[in-house]
Amino acid sequence: MQTLGDAREHFWRVIKMADACEVDLSTALDENRINIDEYADMITSCRGCTQVGKCDRLLADAPKLDHAPDYCENRDMFAVLRQD
Repeated sequence: MQTLGDAREHFWRVIKMADACEVDLSTALDENRINIDEYADMITSCRGCTQVGKCDRLLADAPKLDHAPDYCENRDMFAVLRQD
């Protein structure tokens, strides 16, 4: 079993990926499109990711993305929450 990563670091990683994917998590929470438990689950899922280095490099190199990468634990949720 993999040890979960630092919660604070992954909180910010989820925020950065959301921003890159043009997902406003605050608005999604305000509009009840996601609840606080689902938000916490997103962070926990990110904490279990094995591709953290790859993710950090991607976010540093590509501030805007059409979608989260295939390896992203929250890819499906970002796709649902994205407002085009």
